[in-house]
Amino acid sequence: MCVLQLCDRLRAVEPLVEVPSRLCLYVPHPESRLCTKLAYGSAIVGLPLPGDRIRIYYEGNVIGASNLELYRARAAQAASRMIHNYPTGYPTRAREDVDPRELVEVGTIESRTGRLEITATATELSWWIGRADLADLGFQLEAL
Repeated sequence: MCVLQLCDRLRAVEPLVEVPSRLCLYVPHPESRLCTKLAYGSAIVGLPLPGDRIRIYYEGNVIGASNLELYRARAAQAASRMIHNYPTGYPTRAREDVDPRELVEVGTIESRTGRLEITATATELSWWIGRADLADLGFQLEAL
């Protein structure tokens, strides 16, 4: 077999799916099953699947890891699980395919840099995300 044929075969197994540059950032709908299942303040990232489901990965830091104390770090951790070996993702229990009605989209996270863009207001987030995390995200807390 010549080297050229081997290279052609290797190219044939390259990934066909490109990692998305942005993932959606969610909070659970206040009346959803997720609201009681997930730890308070969990970061949830995801993407719509073909059909009517959304694949989410979440991080609630239930073990109290010091590197996951901030919401932005929990969001980055959840995002890294989702893009690991994309589209398969990292094998974890912190993954689920859910009905879109269980979630409220509140922003995006860049998959390569972890940069958050929050589109929701502090009032819309404060029931789920703690004051210290909201302050870290740049929200003014006087009105809350």
